[in-house]
Amino acid sequence: MGFFSNAFSKQTCVFCNNEVGALSRKKLVDKNYICKECEKNCSAFLDPARFDTEYIKQHMEYMKKQDILYKKEFEPIDKKQKDRFVKEGYYGVEFADEIAMFEVIDPKANKRNYKELFRYDQIKDYEIYTKENMSTEGGKKYAEVGVKIKMSCQIGPSSAGMSDEEKKHAHPYVEELNILCARNVDNTSDTSLLIGHLNKIFGRGSDTVFGSIKESIVGTEHERQGYKAGADALKALGSMAKAKMSGDENAEEEAKEKMEQAVDSSFAFVSENRTTYARIADDAEKRAWGE
Repeated sequence: MGFFSNAFSKQTCVFCNNEVGALSRKKLVDKNYICKECEKNCSAFLDPARFDTEYIKQHMEYMKKQDILYKKEFEPIDKKQKDRFVKEGYYGVEFADEIAMFEVIDPKANKRNYKELFRYDQIKDYEIYTKENMSTEGGKKYAEVGVKIKMSCQIGPSSAGMSDEEKKHAHPYVEELNILCARNVDNTSDTSLLIGHLNKIFGRGSDTVFGSIKESIVGTEHERQGYKAGADALKALGSMAKAKMSGDENAEEEAKEKMEQAVDSSFAFVSENRTTYARIADDAEKRAWGE
């Protein structure tokens, strides 16, 4: 009797101090409660029940900053400069290369008080996911198909072995994002546009027949980037040697700049452009937050 009376009795939300019933609250790990209204200040991709009060307080501040970033940096970008992949207007992703960030479009996110963005350099990998149709009445093969975006995350199993610098740029709480592409279908073809765009962002090979034929002739974007990085390095070394021999200080400074550019190009190649995207995203955050 005591268990049921406690479970269904009214409790106080630790954030707004309002009394809430069992169906309008969640229990945090420190046994405090958060109400549905205060949960709207949290990310749609975070379950408050996994954390304690102090963490959720910090998370709400994080979401306020994300909302500022979204409104100052993402929202003003012309729609033509964004790449939008959406199913039925409810599920999908919108990419903004200009700031190396993307928005996940999901009905749950529309009900939150703050917008949030994810950075390109936080994407660790991606793959197609499927959910088999379990209906006994036949129908299509898959109940759902989509793209699973795996994120570098500061918490959870993926954080094991991360350096402090890697954790600094990893996402604070999201390990995976499942982007719905189609329901009740027989194949995964509806994922091709989104997968293709992610391949383009990270310079990976095409999954389409036409793209593969083209790449067999001109090479993948990643291969071309590798050739350029190698050529830039050779040019920089040549310029440095020539400057040293001439004793020209101005030429030596120019050679140093070329060398730095060649190093950046090499890092971008090795990291599938993540170092470049990290710099672009960092600049956007500094502008938005006045840092």
